[in-house]
Amino acid sequence: MSAFVPPSTSFSFLPALLRDVGFSLRQLRRARGYAAVVVGSLALGIGSSVAVFSVVRAVLLDPFPYKDSNRMVHVELRQKNSDRYGYLAVNSSQFHDLQTLPAIDDVFLMDDRMQALTTGDAIPISVDAGYYSSNLFTYMGVPPLLGREFTPADAPNGNANPVAVLSYRFWKSQFAGRLDVLGQRISLDHVTYTVIGVAAPRFTWGDSDIYIPGNFKADPHYYMSAFVRLKPGVSYAAATAQLQPLLDSYAKQDPGNYPQDRRIVIQSLTEEAMHGFTTPLLVLFAAVLLLLLIGCANVSILMLARGAARQHEFAVRSSIGASRGRIARQLLTESVMLSLLGSAFGVLLAYGGVAWLAGHMPEYSFPHEAFIHVNTTVLLFAVAIALLTGILFGLSPALQLSRPDVGSLMQGASSRLAGTLRGRLTHRLLIAGQVVLTMLLLAGAGAAMRAFIGLVHTSLGFDPNRIFDMAVSTPPGGNRSWQYMSAQQELLRQTAQTAPGVAGAAISTTWRPPFGGYRGIIQVSSNPSLTDAQAALSLVSYNIFSTLQIPLLKGRFFTPGEEAAAAHVALVNRAFVRQYIPGGDPLGKSVRSPALKIGNPVLVSAANPDGWLQIIGVVDDARNDGLDKPALPAVFIPSTFVVAPSAFLFLRATGDPETAMRAVGASLHRLNPELVVMEQHPLSWLLDTQAWGREKFLASLFALFAVLALALSAAGIYSVVSYTVSQRTREFGVRMALGARRSGIVHLVLQSSLVTVAVGAGIGLALSLMLSKILATSQHATVRDPIMLIAACAVLLAVTALACLYPAWRAASIDPMRAIRTD
Repeated sequence: MSAFVPPSTSFSFLPALLRDVGFSLRQLRRARGYAAVVVGSLALGIGSSVAVFSVVRAVLLDPFPYKDSNRMVHVELRQKNSDRYGYLAVNSSQFHDLQTLPAIDDVFLMDDRMQALTTGDAIPISVDAGYYSSNLFTYMGVPPLLGREFTPADAPNGNANPVAVLSYRFWKSQFAGRLDVLGQRISLDHVTYTVIGVAAPRFTWGDSDIYIPGNFKADPHYYMSAFVRLKPGVSYAAATAQLQPLLDSYAKQDPGNYPQDRRIVIQSLTEEAMHGFTTPLLVLFAAVLLLLLIGCANVSILMLARGAARQHEFAVRSSIGASRGRIARQLLTESVMLSLLGSAFGVLLAYGGVAWLAGHMPEYSFPHEAFIHVNTTVLLFAVAIALLTGILFGLSPALQLSRPDVGSLMQGASSRLAGTLRGRLTHRLLIAGQVVLTMLLLAGAGAAMRAFIGLVHTSLGFDPNRIFDMAVSTPPGGNRSWQYMSAQQELLRQTAQTAPGVAGAAISTTWRPPFGGYRGIIQVSSNPSLTDAQAALSLVSYNIFSTLQIPLLKGRFFTPGEEAAAAHVALVNRAFVRQYIPGGDPLGKSVRSPALKIGNPVLVSAANPDGWLQIIGVVDDARNDGLDKPALPAVFIPSTFVVAPSAFLFLRATGDPETAMRAVGASLHRLNPELVVMEQHPLSWLLDTQAWGREKFLASLFALFAVLALALSAAGIYSVVSYTVSQRTREFGVRMALGARRSGIVHLVLQSSLVTVAVGAGIGLALSLMLSKILATSQHATVRDPIMLIAACAVLLAVTALACLYPAWRAASIDPMRAIRTD
């Protein structure tokens, strides 16, 4: 006979585990509030930290899909003693100069234009057409999604073939992702191109809709922006040392395009794309880590308090034969179940948080190539932290309470052992730690909100209500004389002016309020000693001041006739007078700028554009360099001095700007069906996205995290005070039986808790001041604002006092006789 083989014991632990799980579920069902707070604390900590770090990793650590992107740089031409810059632009011969520099591995060129796209009989639409040197895609090293990319073979001897590669986003939006797009013909400004490929989804260089090889012939007046990749091991300083002498030689040969006061500054792709947003993101990540720590501290407080409250239960179980391992296993099962539930909800919150953050990141503050998604490594790390918290603080009471002094517990009841010195100290340390972290978050949130509110209430110097702007492109070719183009520009303005719902329409070619514009060297007739004086040169129509409601301080505006004739008259702002004509009368004096003599063949200038201009009026300052800087000295010149193929309109609506924009678009289309509206936005959109978009984003998230931290801290304090009250029931009964008043009981309960909170708030306040530079999310934010800090402390103390108030009131409502009989 074969020997009897007993069944496998590999899964013999399952029945006991299932019993533990079932018992834990029954326990948690009876303590729903406790379970909800623990699960919620872990879910908020995990979800928010994973979401924010996933964004940080995507935009800072791995934003670009390009080959050797860590060696790709932007070459900026900065004005000396200024942070204003433009990109290095070169012609064909200078392109070869760059390619031969020892520090440079490769170079490609770019020329970005808004053009009218037509496909078949469809209405023309405005697209961002990027004209690039033919080595663009070999430089980037990113294969296409469909078809092929253009190569140097598509531009023999600089004569590019008419081929185009669509961006992924444009392919999806305009061609619905059709696979038969390859070989299709499209027309850009009446030039036909054949679609040969679709770029990869993350290939978004320049935010171009269409990538085209440029006809980069040996034209000394055709300049394209240059982007370089350094050779391995070459430092930015070494590259700058080779590029600066080259720039200086160009400045001597061609001072019109290369001013003498420019210096080379090299920036990495991430630095350029983030525009100073890196530090605020890292501060935001630090804030969310604080929230995770607060959540874990909350869990530890609740688990320790619940474990201490069950001392009597474990003493009874131990007295009837339960082993220490059995009790420890039960506690750990319960804590791990809570950790797993919190992790599960945290994962769901992380996915939702990443989607929300990706959709609300401020425009132009991060690389558009970044693929923002939940990072698995970060997710697993956060879940591991949650499980470790559950195991650690579930194990601590398990080790202590699985071997209680049964006799003392059975005789004296749990209340006698409640709140031992070590237990009270542990709770107070955890509560104080929570309050410290919460105070840091409140200080950071207060600074971010003050910065945002300060920018929103910054005076613009004009009325932004119901203002919108439009950029209108005229058809290519045709008459390009100054007389014809200036007349066409005025016709476009008048057509927009007479559209339904429009109160005023003005031209502003070089100034997009409240942001910067074209700046140049100026000379003032009454102050010949001025050297290197600069001003914003704003080409505007005569009615820009009435449209934007900028007040006239002295003199007069120029007239429609003066604008039509490009009369040599100008207005200046208050900042100009204060800086360049202090104490004098500017009216009748003259100003000129050689920067108005522009050699760009696309632009058409009036006669003698760099001649002397008589100052006929002074207007009040309006923001022309962003909201974080005072208004620059400005010279307002008739828009006809330099005319571009596109008209830049600023309009005021009588009602809804969106409705007025549609009406203006329809009127322009009736005027000329080939006119294309390249861009149109309400001024409110510009302010929301470019003026204070970052501050609004940071203030919103910091405020959210601070509120969550406050709620978690309040829940932790409430739990500890409730636990303390329940354990001191008999003591309070004795005190009241001996004559203690209810107000005294309330004071007794609040005193110890609020002292702990006050100590934590004080430490948090001191740390906030010490870490003020780190907590400041932008140059506009400051933590050293006494009013804000006092308000943050007041909110913290008020919320924690409310959290303590109900347990204290419950303690004061105890029936003394029933409390004394309580075992």
